[in-house]
Amino acid sequence: MKRSDSQATPRKTPARRGGAGQRAVNATEPRIGAVADIGSNSIHLLVAVTDGVRLSPLTDESIPSDLGRLVERRQEIGGKGSSDVADALERFHIRALRLGAHSLSVVATEPLRRAKDRNEVLKALRERVGIEPVVLSHEEEGLLTVLGLIHPHDRSTPLLVGDIGGGSTEIVSLSPQKKPEAHGFSIGSARLMTRVGYSDPPKLREWRELREYAHDAFSSLPATEARRLVLVGGTATRLLKLVPSTLLTHAVRPDDLTLMGERLASLTSAEISASFALSERRARLLPAGLAILEALLQHTEVTDLSVDRGGIREGVIIAEALAGSDWRNSLSSLVTSQR
Repeated sequence: MKRSDSQATPRKTPARRGGAGQRAVNATEPRIGAVADIGSNSIHLLVAVTDGVRLSPLTDESIPSDLGRLVERRQEIGGKGSSDVADALERFHIRALRLGAHSLSVVATEPLRRAKDRNEVLKALRERVGIEPVVLSHEEEGLLTVLGLIHPHDRSTPLLVGDIGGGSTEIVSLSPQKKPEAHGFSIGSARLMTRVGYSDPPKLREWRELREYAHDAFSSLPATEARRLVLVGGTATRLLKLVPSTLLTHAVRPDDLTLMGERLASLTSAEISASFALSERRARLLPAGLAILEALLQHTEVTDLSVDRGGIREGVIIAEALAGSDWRNSLSSLVTSQR
């Protein structure tokens, strides 16, 4: 759901989106879209200008959040958590309107999918902020991730697109002449860190426990012929920083994964933070994130791994530009229409 302001008018700003000429969807009149995303580790705001094909951010910012750990430990968000979310949404709404967006759309992922007090939280946000977030299903989250990829990717052979989040992991299987298949798994970096409670850095037995949990989480992942995997999201992009050369190619080789593991096993989160320009809070999550990535690669037998920008927030803005308020019912066809 979105909150709008009739006084705000969209700006006519030129937009750019990588590989626009390779996308099959039709462009629309340029508009400024804004979406807030309530996740496990943070609450994000993206404001961007788009014509439904190209997309160029005006701002991309976030506020740290512990919603994932709250829900993992207590199964609910609670009054303070709800108030913190409302504070963030109020701030983001003002920011979006000042940048020229007509309204702010809000989506929520794993914390609100799982919270026992979800209805109470949604009601509180609706009454205080005037916005009730759309709680995305695993499938919707996965399809939005594909739609929001910044760069085009060859779909002439099977391809997997994934997002390792704080509370869940979504994987979408794309094959020529087939409908996209999205799968959600209840494992993410914050959720796994809470379950294992590993040291800083993790001990050898804790690494084993992380990998066992992660491996078990993907036991229901269907077999796939895809040997290429494109990852988006904070976990993947931050892992790249541990091997700076990967920031140029966005390709991750087996020896890169080995080096990531060695650094996370030997350095504290404070040392990771100082050496690789990451917050200590995010650095603490990376061992869990790497364990999830390793398990995913084992289950899929992927041989070509890369990391892209974009994701569900970009996907929401593109979907709204192309399908308007009915975008949730159009996701599968929007993804299929891409080349």
